[in-house]
Amino acid sequence: MSILSSAKALLEADATLLAAATGGVFDYDETGRMGINRTANAAAFDSALVIKPCVLLKLRSSTPDYILADDSSQYVSLREMLEVWFYQANGFTTIETMRNRVYVLLHTKHFGGAFQCLWAGDVRFPVRDTDLDSFVERSDFTVRAKRSV
Repeated sequence: MSILSSAKALLEADATLLAAATGGVFDYDETGRMGINRTANAAAFDSALVIKPCVLLKLRSSTPDYILADDSSQYVSLREMLEVWFYQANGFTTIETMRNRVYVLLHTKHFGGAFQCLWAGDVRFPVRDTDLDSFVERSDFTVRAKRSV
């Protein structure tokens, strides 16, 4: 199981997060490069096509850090950045609730082959996604993992 799918499964298993994220938890495989949209992710929208509070997970490229390495077995540790995007139609109250809960669920945890997941900061800005007509914020998490043959 990949780090992305493991993180998603961890978040989807939490009733407290899902009570706030009524639109659901999505990953890149479900949304593609265009992100959450009304066609592919209908559950994220109400009957008036207004986005419900929801979460989108994306994983940046792997970066070797060589903290752990074994040349003979071709083993090397790496760092992956997990981006957690939060959406809400109006304001940031539910986004803050979701962001705080995701921090509790992911920070210092081990999942999906990861050595450890650590909070790496929030990107909190008053931004509106004009395509979705929603407010957006993001939390980043550094995930230490391994690459081997």
